Amino acid sequence: MTKAYIERLRIARNPSEHTLLAYSSDLRNYRTFATTQAINCANGDGILAYVGHLTRSGAAARTVRRRVACLRGFYRDLAREKLIEKSPFVELELQLPRARSLPRAISRTDTRALASAAWRVCRGHRSAFAIPPLAVAILVLICTGVRVGELVALRSDDFHGDNGALRVHGKGQRERFVFLVDKDLRSLVARLAARRAGLLLFANGELPWSTDWVRRALRAFATNAGIVCKITPHMLRHTCATLLLEDGVDLRFLQRLLGHESISTTAIYAHVSDAGLQRALENAKLLSRLKEAA
Repeated sequence: MTKAYIERLRIARNPSEHTLLAYSSDLRNYRTFATTQAINCANGDGILAYVGHLTRSGAAARTVRRRVACLRGFYRDLAREKLIEKSPFVELELQLPRARSLPRAISRTDTRALASAAWRVCRGHRSAFAIPPLAVAILVLICTGVRVGELVALRSDDFHGDNGALRVHGKGQRERFVFLVDKDLRSLVARLAARRAGLLLFANGELPWSTDWVRRALRAFATNAGIVCKITPHMLRHTCATLLLEDGVDLRFLQRLLGHESISTTAIYAHVSDAGLQRALENAKLLSRLKEAA
């Protein structure tokens, strides 16, 4: 039933292969638990027992919610296909903890240092054939917030030189456009796209970049730039969103930039902005200055 469900999911929603693999893994995990514990996995008691098992084993709130959501969709599909009478979730009262962790971003100072190092590398190579793609990619990550998987999937014809737009292939095969508004970066990407005509925009010759390769290369680049904290591509996505929000970009525009299906996902960055507000108030020391005036 699992394979058939995954195939129906593929046809109906066209999710990414990563999502399909995650759903398959979650369903296998539940089936293993049910078999080991000798419980009926198709009723509410079995689901409650599974949630308790995940919680006791120290699973993060985000993991618990994702696995339960996967099960909910699975049983809803089985009921729709008349393979079971009804989903066990229909009469199940289940409240799950929400993950409250804020996105990890790097400081504005470290972001400036990373961008400056990337610019220095780019300006040290004037020939179009010597443009270092990693340095260009880092600048793209900083200013657009694209996911690392989206970055490595970019092709040369995804770049539109007339307005600096990049067509990004996001989650669920959804496309969106992000814009390179910096003229120098737009020029660099245009030259790189011309050099890589008909190919992936970022690669090592004919060898495509893997997301893991980008993570390792970024970490090494940041270390050479004198940045102490461990930086990942996803941190640059969070950093882009945080800095743009702090600089006054509307949350709805930020949603489009990041490719979030729901604005509630983007709204988490408002909490990060609150942290910026707190720092600003602490630096202002309003009451202390009023005391001095008195």
